[in-house]
Amino acid sequence: MLTGLAERLSSRERRSLPSGSRAAVLVPVIDDGGPLRLIFTRRTEETPTHKGQVAFPGGGLSTPDESLIAAALREAHEEIGLEPALVDVLGLLDDIPTVTGTTVVTPVVGRLIRTPTLLASPEEVARIFEVPVSALREPERWTVKHVTRGEQSWPIFFFPWDGEMLWGLSALVTMQFLTLTPGGAPLELPRF
Repeated sequence: MLTGLAERLSSRERRSLPSGSRAAVLVPVIDDGGPLRLIFTRRTEETPTHKGQVAFPGGGLSTPDESLIAAALREAHEEIGLEPALVDVLGLLDDIPTVTGTTVVTPVVGRLIRTPTLLASPEEVARIFEVPVSALREPERWTVKHVTRGEQSWPIFFFPWDGEMLWGLSALVTMQFLTLTPGGAPLELPRF
């Protein structure tokens, strides 16, 4: 299923949004010969932002000249102990603004050819878990709620898995990843 994904990522017109504040997340895809799986985390209740939320490892750029890929790999190493050398970076997904509009997040897709030994940073990550891509493709597992603020309306996607709830920006990143794989996303994505 990942065959040709790097080419699809590089050959398409990627949406890049301007912003004063940048962040990057790593979308770790385990492609070890078994079912494809994505690695997620649940943030601790002690983190300054997004307390208790399911997320991909990631965060803000440490310096203005740090690359998005370097930031995603650094954050994944800090948060879940994923060695950057184990990640085959396939490319970047479209930029997604946070709901506040103050930060733009760039998802970096990385392939892992074996399941790594991971260690959660106790300050930031309460749990590390995997979700099979086949389960993420099932539309009946997803719920969509529409939110309206002023004259703007948008969907929020929810996906329950093993006692966790994938939703918000991380769910959008997941859907965007699925659109570039054979079969596409199980639900239609909004335009930003």
